Amino acid sequence: MDYGAVGMPKPQGWTLERVVNLLAGTVVLTSLLLGRERSRRWRALTGFVGANLLLDAAIGWCPTSLLLHRLGIPTEAERAQDRSCAA
Repeated sequence: MDYGAVGMPKPQGWTLERVVNLLAGTVVLTSLLLGRERSRRWRALTGFVGANLLLDAAIGWCPTSLLLHRLGIPTEAERAQDRSCAA
């Protein structure tokens, strides 16, 4: 495994877990901005994303992860299995 400057392993591509975090952060920041500039109702979207993140942390699943996996984005476990089969 390749390690970065601070001793953390370097990511090997975009896995499902990374994409879910990326999308969640993007939607939260966008909805907060829209809630400030347009309508306070956009903040409900922030709450929805937060609830899905809690669901993902509690049971390891959220609706976004299901959709992204069906689109072909591999999970971290699938990526590790592919690496072990290739070795």
